[in-house]
Amino acid sequence: MRTSRFTILVILIVAMLVFVYKLNDYRAYRNQIPQGVSLAGIPMGGKWETEAMQLLGEAVSEPVKLNYLNETILLHPQDVGFQFQAEETLEQVNKLKAETSFWPGFADYLLSDEPPPVDIPLQANHDEEQLKDFLAAIADEYDRPLQEPDANPNALTFVPGQRAQQLDIAASLPLVANALNSAIVREVDLAVNLGPPPRQPGLWMMGQMIEGILADFPGFYSIYIKDLASGEEFSDDADVAYAGMSILKIAIMTEAYRHLDGPPDADTTKILTETMTLSGNFTANLLLRDTIGDGDAYQGVRRLNETMKLIGLVNTFMATPYDEDVLPQHISTPANQRTDVSTNPDPFMQTTPQDMGRLLEMIYQCADGGGTLIAAYPDELTPDECQAMLDMMSQNRIGALIEAGVPEGTRVAHKHGWVGDTHGDAGIVFTPGGDYVLCVYLYHKDWLEWEVSSPLMARISEATYNYFNR
Repeated sequence: MRTSRFTILVILIVAMLVFVYKLNDYRAYRNQIPQGVSLAGIPMGGKWETEAMQLLGEAVSEPVKLNYLNETILLHPQDVGFQFQAEETLEQVNKLKAETSFWPGFADYLLSDEPPPVDIPLQANHDEEQLKDFLAAIADEYDRPLQEPDANPNALTFVPGQRAQQLDIAASLPLVANALNSAIVREVDLAVNLGPPPRQPGLWMMGQMIEGILADFPGFYSIYIKDLASGEEFSDDADVAYAGMSILKIAIMTEAYRHLDGPPDADTTKILTETMTLSGNFTANLLLRDTIGDGDAYQGVRRLNETMKLIGLVNTFMATPYDEDVLPQHISTPANQRTDVSTNPDPFMQTTPQDMGRLLEMIYQCADGGGTLIAAYPDELTPDECQAMLDMMSQNRIGALIEAGVPEGTRVAHKHGWVGDTHGDAGIVFTPGGDYVLCVYLYHKDWLEWEVSSPLMARISEATYNYFNR
């Protein structure tokens, strides 16, 4: 009986000691931040108030990242008069504690009953006007109006267009204020209004470029460019009649291949090569006479003219073979009947930059198995023959005009030509950014200096290359 009483007494003493220990532990617990409580998003349950306020103060003193689209600006809280109010924040904590009386809270503590999570907002303030001024400074730096694509003739480069963008300060203010008052979300995507997309870049930009390059050229010029992938073309007075010069030998070469029954023999290959790479007038006449005209050069001229009309190049003709003195007839074309402009074209042979550009495009398409030449002469021209024409024109290397404007090693299949008052070059340029036709003709009354025309054509060629490989 005594043993039982002693045991009960011991149990009561132990229980009392445990109760007193738990009670003291709970009193200390009551002086800490309650479990489940976050301050401005940071879990602070179980931390002493001093420690919690220090952690919170450090967190809200960190810069806020403001994202203006792809640009990031750091906002230091002190720059907008931000002040963390620690005492006021603690008051909110104490109010929460007061909502739970001592003994019910002690019971929950003993039963390990976790209270529901609560986030107490930060008590702080900032200067609204300073924040508006800060955002206004961002707008001044990063807002921009609509910028259309543009050309830079000095650098021979093209500037892409950009949409208008404008910071919405009114919509951004509450977003930034929330970030300033958050200990964990310290990054904001500012509200930026975007305008409609700019005009898409296109060959029309070459008009701005060429106008700048040739602003001081005292004569007349014509440019034709064709994107061989998309079919887009640029034409600047490209339907004006010009002297045919040696560029017309592209047409002679095409007609010669049409009349060949198979691959050219060694002698014909030599004649073709000299015509296209050495600008031989004598060899061009041999092709007109022997390959095209069945022994009659004038018959060769007539057949060439018929082909040009058939394939739609109505402004291209020869009245006689090269170096003839007597003009048997005057040939009228839509181009040479114009009265608004004249380049004093050679009456013996004429073309336009557009005609030569389209003939080059036909050869390019023919080499790929399609296009006008194959459609017009399915039994007389083959892709292999058209590829041979491109290869032959690619051997014409002079290191000037179109060639001078492209990186070394770039393939250029072209034919150049010049007379006293007119210089020109017409070719296909093969580039990583796309293949294209470029025809440039320059005219100056009475005489055109090579030192003037050659660098201008090179700059136009370089700009065109840059457009396709920008």
